[in-house]
Amino acid sequence: MNHPAPPSQWRSRLVLLLIVAMFFGSFGVAAFLRFTGWTPEHTRNFGELLEPPIDVNGVNLLLADDTRWAWKNDERRWTVLLRLPAQCSAECWNRAAMLPRVRMAMGRHSPRLPLLLLDAALPAEQRERLQPLQPARAGTALPSALASPPQSLPELWLVDPHGFVVLHYAEGFDPNGLRKDLGRVLK
Repeated sequence: MNHPAPPSQWRSRLVLLLIVAMFFGSFGVAAFLRFTGWTPEHTRNFGELLEPPIDVNGVNLLLADDTRWAWKNDERRWTVLLRLPAQCSAECWNRAAMLPRVRMAMGRHSPRLPLLLLDAALPAEQRERLQPLQPARAGTALPSALASPPQSLPELWLVDPHGFVVLHYAEGFDPNGLRKDLGRVLK
């Protein structure tokens, strides 16, 4: 003769089934969202995430002393590439001057954040203000996304330690947003 299970055993089985349902239910919802192509409207980063990232390992970038810039590195160094408009106004130079301050805000991580100025010379009156920004010129063609100068204000790109441009900050970017993004990637 088959006897019914006592109530305490039913409760234990019910709790176990609820735990299994919660686990697989959340997995099922996540899988459904992933495979239907849903993405959140807002992400945590302030820069535009480049999909796919731009490989710059083939770009021969030369510093002012003609040394070749090494994109790939083992120091977990992230490179900031700054491009100025052809005619940089006072507001443009003020925006560019925020970049060394953002770097300084990274504290002990700031040595892992070199600042490179693409295809432009620093006027003598701006050199001290923009220290440690280093002028660099492309010895080979730049990818099209990096090649054209902005219209009126600086724009920049963030290059990861493997030589891929992963974030773009358009003209008029928010320096506080850049600082927050850098704080996430440098730690």
